[in-house]
Amino acid sequence: MTLLFVENRHKTYFFEAIANNLSSNGYTIHWIVQNKQFLPKNNNTFHIIKYPKNRINGYTKDPFVEDIIKSDRQQNHFKKVDKTYFYYYNNEIRKILEQVKPDVVFGESTAFHELLTITNCKQQGILYLNPSTCRYPIGRFSFYQYDSLIPYKGSGETLNNEDAKQVIDQIIYRKVAPDYMKAAPISKIDILKDQVKKIYSYAEGEVYNTPNPIVKYKIEKDKKYNIIKWDENAFETVSEDNKFKILYPLQMQPEANIDVWGRKHRDQTELIKLLANALKDDEVLYVKPNPKSKYELTPELLDLVKNNSKIKHLLHGSKMDNVLPKVDLVITVTGTIAIECVLSNKPVATLIKTINNQAKNCIFIDDINNQLNEVVNQVKSKNHINLTIGDKINFINILNKTSYKGVISDPYTDSNCMSNKNIELLTEAFNDILR
Repeated sequence: MTLLFVENRHKTYFFEAIANNLSSNGYTIHWIVQNKQFLPKNNNTFHIIKYPKNRINGYTKDPFVEDIIKSDRQQNHFKKVDKTYFYYYNNEIRKILEQVKPDVVFGESTAFHELLTITNCKQQGILYLNPSTCRYPIGRFSFYQYDSLIPYKGSGETLNNEDAKQVIDQIIYRKVAPDYMKAAPISKIDILKDQVKKIYSYAEGEVYNTPNPIVKYKIEKDKKYNIIKWDENAFETVSEDNKFKILYPLQMQPEANIDVWGRKHRDQTELIKLLANALKDDEVLYVKPNPKSKYELTPELLDLVKNNSKIKHLLHGSKMDNVLPKVDLVITVTGTIAIECVLSNKPVATLIKTINNQAKNCIFIDDINNQLNEVVNQVKSKNHINLTIGDKINFINILNKTSYKGVISDPYTDSNCMSNKNIELLTEAFNDILR
């Protein structure tokens, strides 16, 4: 069986450890490499895509490629102007897939070359799997299909009632945090090495996933300024008035959770405006920033939350423990908060359909203009469904059955992910999928 992995900077070395084990088990391993500074060190077959030196001419626009351009962080955040290179890479990736004919492709669904690989896999009928944390239960991950949040297979393991109750209790009372929130502090030396490597990549011609250092520096300065401006007129917590209170927790960008899986709503400024405009006079929208805000805080968003009377924005230092009990409804695109609300019986609605909507109290809103008012009225009239403890156990076991033991990360942000035990768990999961 032939497997193809897709390079993703530091994540490459994590995948490489798994690929080495799979190679020892008889699988043929190939790699698509976009950034040659992060070339795997083993003896598998590499397909290094040369950096294009000029703009590409004579291509025909492809709606699938154009859709990927809309999700690209270089285009959306780092002022990249040229779009023609998407068509060069699309052609090169298609040729590699046709040559290798992999049975399964493994990679993330974040960078543009991964998204182009996903599109070509769909067109050629090749299974593409993105191993990523399932958020809860902690210490587990799922193989998500293509660029979606739909899990593929799973261990089938279920928790007994007592263990399930313990997991539920830990989530409800915030005694645990998802694995992606536990990254260890990175040393100044490692940060410097990483910056040097990125600058060297950029100088070599990798200007497609690596931002212009000068542009990046300016954007980082703007980010710090926007955080200060956001907090200037923000509320510390939710007021005690009689208005119906909706909470929208901002999702950090750039991030696949919103830019890819939640692509329909990736423009959060427009989304917040849409939500606010759908509210009645006795309803208010609270916007809580991500504690580690990045580029989702734009001047346009700052202006919107400052001048729209139906919106109140919270401080970066606001604690979810203090905010959540005071709101009547939570709305998220693909946020982890959905799982926490389901298990806490806090009314919640998602704007992208995911496995969380299998819980009877997690509502999917496809059309904000036509459905939000209906959901609000349902909560106001106390018709919102509350889960029994049995329902909650069933829900947590859905997440457990469709996931595997192991932590997905990279050695730059979490060196523990490279432990022998974790790599063994990951290899077992990969083998289970491949069998």
